[in-house]
Amino acid sequence: MMKKTALFFIVVSLFFSFISMASAYETIPFRNGGSIEGVVEYAGATVPKDPMLTLSSETEYCGQKMPAKKYLIKERKVKNAVVYLVGIKAGKAIPGETVTVTNVKCEFVPHVAVGFKGGKIIMKTDDPVFHTLDVHVSISGKELYHVALPEKGSSATKTISGKGLLELSCYVHPWQRAYVSVFDHPYAVVTDEKGKFAIKDIPPGIYTVEAWHEALGAKSIAGVNVESGKTSTIKVEYAEEKKSE
Repeated sequence: MMKKTALFFIVVSLFFSFISMASAYETIPFRNGGSIEGVVEYAGATVPKDPMLTLSSETEYCGQKMPAKKYLIKERKVKNAVVYLVGIKAGKAIPGETVTVTNVKCEFVPHVAVGFKGGKIIMKTDDPVFHTLDVHVSISGKELYHVALPEKGSSATKTISGKGLLELSCYVHPWQRAYVSVFDHPYAVVTDEKGKFAIKDIPPGIYTVEAWHEALGAKSIAGVNVESGKTSTIKVEYAEEKKSE
């Protein structure tokens, strides 16, 4: 009986290991992939304006006010939207790029970034004041860890072991926020100041493209056809600000 029970658990364990392996992203050889390019726009009636933040400390060095950078919308083009493919299982290799987030005048630079599972995140400061960097799972979620950055030039490096959205904050300066969206595949980018993005070297197929923005939420476009050696052009439109729950 004990042998049968042990065998059962081995089979179950192997089964779930297989499922996990089967669902993981795989690097495959392919040539002449396609691309998806486009722009993220705000199409609502009134374009939201970026609020100003009042600083409660370090005002001699960092100033008394700064823009929140929650909305960076110019001529209806949306900066800092994360655009990515949903559910892709195979393609080019995941880049080994390191994400660097720096304290500059009491704000995080960049405000929004893309990272990749298994890569590194460097947290550092260029400010001559004490900072912390607190990393949370999702917005206002559970704290993963925090590091102290006590002086200019201080830094810490961590390995990104999971995937999903990370919110970065500073316990000492509560107005500071930044976001790193972590993926287990390489097909994710951040829009530039003109709202533009380009996702390249995609195996031919039909894909769902999703955009995420800290204030505007998520938007999906299904059925985007990628052909070998060609570029598909799309437009992601936000009609209104995401409603607070």
